Amino acid sequence: MKTVRDACELQPNALSIKLSDQIEQLDELIATEGDGAGFFEKTHLTQGMQDLIAEGIARLAGASSQAVFHLKQAMGGGKTHLLVGFGLLARHRDLRHCYCAAIEHANAFESALVAAFNGNSSISPGSYGEAPRA
Repeated sequence: MKTVRDACELQPNALSIKLSDQIEQLDELIATEGDGAGFFEKTHLTQGMQDLIAEGIARLAGASSQAVFHLKQAMGGGKTHLLVGFGLLARHRDLRHCYCAAIEHANAFESALVAAFNGNSSISPGSYGEAPRA
């Protein structure tokens, strides 16, 4: 049996201590993740992530009135990872078919429009280019 060290492959910047490289901008992630396949190839869907996805998909399908999700987690990218993953699944039905086949309502809608805000700029739903400047 492989050890965790043998089974895992570090991302090129995983051991970098440059703080500016560690701060994700959600609007940039929307633009760079494409169809989301690469994101999910390097993502393990934890039970917490599955719970959020199931609840969020039910809401998008009109099968739930739950509209607010409070993400509580230690600092370190977990919340951003959840948001990006859910946004990709909401936008791409093919991803839901691959990664959410067992989740009720996963095929109840085609695609959701996704908007992201990072505090400095925003991208409108369906627009993944340069954000408008105020």
